[in-house]
Amino acid sequence: MKYKICFLILHYQVIDETLRCINSIQSKIDTDNYHIIVVDNASPNHSGEILEKKYRNCNKITVILNERNEGFSKGNNIGFEYAKKLGCDFICMMNNDTEIIQDNFYSIIEKEFEHSQFAVLGPEIYLADGSVCSYPKTILKLDELNQDRKRIYKQLLKNRFFIESIHLFLYKYIGKLIHWNKIRHYFREEIKRDAYMENVRLHGCCLIFSNIYIQAFDGLEVRTDFYGEEDILFVRLIRHHMKSVYDPELKILHLEQAATSSINGKDYKKRRFVYMKHLETLDMLEKMYHEDLESLKDYI
Repeated sequence: MKYKICFLILHYQVIDETLRCINSIQSKIDTDNYHIIVVDNASPNHSGEILEKKYRNCNKITVILNERNEGFSKGNNIGFEYAKKLGCDFICMMNNDTEIIQDNFYSIIEKEFEHSQFAVLGPEIYLADGSVCSYPKTILKLDELNQDRKRIYKQLLKNRFFIESIHLFLYKYIGKLIHWNKIRHYFREEIKRDAYMENVRLHGCCLIFSNIYIQAFDGLEVRTDFYGEEDILFVRLIRHHMKSVYDPELKILHLEQAATSSINGKDYKKRRFVYMKHLETLDMLEKMYHEDLESLKDYI
């Protein structure tokens, strides 16, 4: 049986978020011809086994249990290859802390593909506070890589001397005392919502791959275990003359906590890990740029 769309959810540890993501698909998706693939990335709390047992007899959901944590790209690729073998027109790769919030999600995807023949589509992303996520739609240019390295080195220095932890403490606790979260929107500039755009860098929390991409690749390019996947994907699309599209008509909710709470504001060692991985990603991007400067010249 060929499906119109397969949803791919990479699960790790936080089962409540994964269940909400699954439930949002089941309750909102506007086609019966879909399948959900959950890939458990060897969760130490055995939540993957709980999900597998829960959905064992559900013909709409498959749970794959990885023997080890494969990281973001490799973990997703296991599910991507499974979806490709099932046969589907589109693969929607979603973080487990995202939720579908539209009743016409598939219809918009289908309509956009007819219009643009995209390889990869990205939605407008709503956050828990009701705001729209603003993120860079371009990749760093060659002459910006060193500037970003300096920024990360400063963060590492603050991290090592616990300056960062002090700042986070002050922001969290003193901010509560003065009710900063209630009044900060008065001082914050309103973020301009992005319009429809083609050939842009997309946010990795939700990526919809069309059959154009599915037939050409078996998932994401594996150059890093963690961080920078959006940049790598964008470079791949440029090199292969494939189109990426940002369509604000398509919308999802991104709660973020599941993906970020374990690294932001809780543990200085984990934050340091993220900074180190960011530096590795910058080195990888510089190398990748030099592999094909001609193709990338208009972007970097």
